[in-house]
Amino acid sequence: MARQQQVTRAIEDHSTAQDANLYLEQVNDQSGAAALYILDRSGETVASSNWNTPDSFVGEDYSFRPYFNQSLSGKEGFFFGIGVTTGRAGLFISHPISQHDTVIGVVVVKLELEEVEQNWQDAGETVFVADKDGVITLTSQGDWKYKTLSPLSTFDRARIENNRQYPGRELASLDVGKQLSKGSGIVAIDGQRYLFDSKPIKGSAWRIFYLTSMDQVTDRQGAVMLIAIIAGGMIILVILFLRERELKLASQREALEFARIQALNTRLEKEITEHRKTEEELRGTQNELVQAGKLAALGQMSAAIAHEINQPITAIRTFCASAKLMIERGKTEQLDQNINQISSLTERMGAITGQLKTFSRKSTGVLEPVDLKIALDNTLQLLKPQLQQEECTLERHEPDTPIVVHADLVRIEQICVNIIRNALDAMESSSPKRINIDLATNDTDVIMRITDTGPGMKEETLSLLFDPFFTTKDPGQGVGLGLSVTYGIVRDFGGSIKAYNTDTAGACFEVRLPLLKGKTS
Repeated sequence: MARQQQVTRAIEDHSTAQDANLYLEQVNDQSGAAALYILDRSGETVASSNWNTPDSFVGEDYSFRPYFNQSLSGKEGFFFGIGVTTGRAGLFISHPISQHDTVIGVVVVKLELEEVEQNWQDAGETVFVADKDGVITLTSQGDWKYKTLSPLSTFDRARIENNRQYPGRELASLDVGKQLSKGSGIVAIDGQRYLFDSKPIKGSAWRIFYLTSMDQVTDRQGAVMLIAIIAGGMIILVILFLRERELKLASQREALEFARIQALNTRLEKEITEHRKTEEELRGTQNELVQAGKLAALGQMSAAIAHEINQPITAIRTFCASAKLMIERGKTEQLDQNINQISSLTERMGAITGQLKTFSRKSTGVLEPVDLKIALDNTLQLLKPQLQQEECTLERHEPDTPIVVHADLVRIEQICVNIIRNALDAMESSSPKRINIDLATNDTDVIMRITDTGPGMKEETLSLLFDPFFTTKDPGQGVGLGLSVTYGIVRDFGGSIKAYNTDTAGACFEVRLPLLKGKTS
């Protein structure tokens, strides 16, 4: 209600109070409260749900009520007392009406609780509620109402009178406060002894007391004892029966559970065997893909390699023809120089074919310490002819110490070949062509970044880059397995790989592998 427009408008402009009267009357009919009304900052009633009754609150001044001052300070008010207008007791709950963080009035609901007392009386119960001053506000015993548990002090009595809380009531004392202070036990009121219990009422300083006459307690003790004995015997019989039944069911459950566990173990053993077989097949497939990727790479590099080998072969032919001519002319003193040149050229050819043989070998699948710098040296030695043919500049930045990872040399070389060849393909139409390889380490990882000067990659390409059979090349130029295989190899080594576009131009592949501790300085 404190947030309703009719209410705030009536506080600001009393001429609109009739709208608030009608609104409060409608809400009160639905809520079942005794009355709803709003007060301005002076405590005057601006509108009320009972505006059209002889006991209307409209125009009344309730600034003396504690609940008004509590809500005017921004808190919720709680007060029980006899209405000065109606003469009927009730519980008053108030709430501040705020606008722009300023309290402009108070809304109040009054609840009359005679129905609660009537329910207690109809049920034959002895119940009463006492407020924080010990005044009995609600009770099933009519002659106890508005009496106190202990005599009131002069100060408390004066405060109650100033608040006009219980006008016309004597507030005589039953003088049982000390007996009731224990919270439960036996109390004597008007010569009658009662067994009592009490509990605080949450959200207030009130307490509710429930009393039972000791005469009723004595009469019921015998019946309760007999019932307890009979019930105890029946409970023992039921417990014995249930115990026997539970043991039987437990035995059956254990047998079923044992059979279920046996079946589960059998199934798990079968699944583990199948999983191991599948894992071996997948690893073999990956090795075959690595090998196929190598052979495919060799095929695509064959033109550059053939050109690299063809040059020393041509030179050897020339030196052989020259040596033959020298022999025919008898100038054998210059043969040593020709033979040395031929030997040097054959060593060069042997180095190239040796690299081809090393690169084309199959992986053993055994992980061992591998110096990433050596693996990169082997890769670049193999790719050197293609880099020269593509007129691509390559720059390396790396520490002077070894960079050791726990891996397989053959598969590490395959990672480097796949990424560098991917960079060469990306720079097909770029000029100049340059590849930067940066090797670095931190406390846990080795980081290898291979950056090209190509046009970079689209966002959709980056998201699908490592998916099997995804390729941006023309049909017949690739099947889209190179980077997928590379991703699988890196994951097998416990590392990670990602690709992204650089801030300047081109793309960068970043590979992270766990650093083998104790192998670098």
